[in-house]
Amino acid sequence: MLLTELPRTGTKQVFAAGFRCAAEPLVSEGLRSAPVDIALPELARRSDAVLVYEASAAPEIEESLAALVEELPAGEQVFIALVPRAAAPATDSAYGEPISSFVCSAGVFLRFLDLGIDCYPETLCFAVLRAIADGDIEVDRLLVRQIPLASRDVAISAAAAPGAALVLPHRGSTAFLRASLKQIARAAGRPVKVRVGLDVDDESLYTSFPEEFPDAEFFHFSPAPVGPYLIRQQLAERSPEPLLTLQDSDDLSCYDRFTSLSAALDATASDIIGSHELCLDELRAVVQPVRFPLDGSASLGICANHALLHATLLCRREAFFRAGGLATNLIIASDSQFLLRAWFSARIRNVDEFLYIRRRHATSLTNAPETVYDNPLRRRLSADWIRDFGAVKRGELTLEASTLWPAARQEPFEIRLLTAQDKYTEVAAQA
Repeated sequence: MLLTELPRTGTKQVFAAGFRCAAEPLVSEGLRSAPVDIALPELARRSDAVLVYEASAAPEIEESLAALVEELPAGEQVFIALVPRAAAPATDSAYGEPISSFVCSAGVFLRFLDLGIDCYPETLCFAVLRAIADGDIEVDRLLVRQIPLASRDVAISAAAAPGAALVLPHRGSTAFLRASLKQIARAAGRPVKVRVGLDVDDESLYTSFPEEFPDAEFFHFSPAPVGPYLIRQQLAERSPEPLLTLQDSDDLSCYDRFTSLSAALDATASDIIGSHELCLDELRAVVQPVRFPLDGSASLGICANHALLHATLLCRREAFFRAGGLATNLIIASDSQFLLRAWFSARIRNVDEFLYIRRRHATSLTNAPETVYDNPLRRRLSADWIRDFGAVKRGELTLEASTLWPAARQEPFEIRLLTAQDKYTEVAAQA
């Protein structure tokens, strides 16, 4: 193992270690060896994999190295973010301390160095992961592992549950969408059927996508923007598959997301299941773990709270529609309303794993000034829904008569199918 200390620019002491995967029995001993003066490109070229870690995480990483080496198959480009293991919260989401540790294939690290991105040692994890999310680095396996890791807590199966559809609304960067779709296509198990709703002003920017991603379907919604919830609802209605899963187009699914969720859905007899998220926070240049309650139903039974990240969910199609589906009259907040409403008819859980990378950036719906989390409309909707959630629980109000019941968009819209021949086929015109 080659070990070097990176220049200290803050309070964290950060090391980089290069190692040969075939020499795994010697790996953990190498973390206790004396650092040497070696340039990072040379370290990577003489290694199969590169580990970057905070000194404080060394004991947990040392304990985990044998299992991590198993996650680095020869011939594949892999990136694994390393998150200190912690208990999931009982209610609401819980933000952990930002992380700096990761392990990746040497080829991934060399590609990052070739990009010439200037960053501090403690922000290397953020910079590499952002380059992956931007599509500047391509990986075969994108993973997050909690340390210490004695063995894979969620096995990567060769086959996912049959018949899963992924509905994905998109408005924003073409590069983000392309990177997102590539990671979905590389995921373990049987491919999910991807249906993309383009909520864009200039559809000509996307005419190459059907040819690039022939297994996905692309629909253009107009007049843009119609919002993500109308798109999710419409594409869910057009998806006959027994399972539905979601994603935002600026986010990334981990390699084992779909196999892990589908296995857990069956194992726990749940109707809706999600996961923890790793937040790629571009506003603060950090990577931050966010955990959710494992028993979402029990959490919501205590109080209205953010018990599940909507974009992470995999659910049974019949449970989605039994809960009423999504309200389509607003372009914000319908996910929160759906979760509260679904509590009355669905079993809701989260797996104790990080399977989803969420990008936080200035133009997302939750950060843009007109739709930010704390704007007056969101506060009013939240107050109404929390009030009625309690009233329905107490039997003082029916769900159908409450503000939790979904309302439909009244303005007309059109949906057109984008084909590889650069032609649109009209699918539906709705009033």
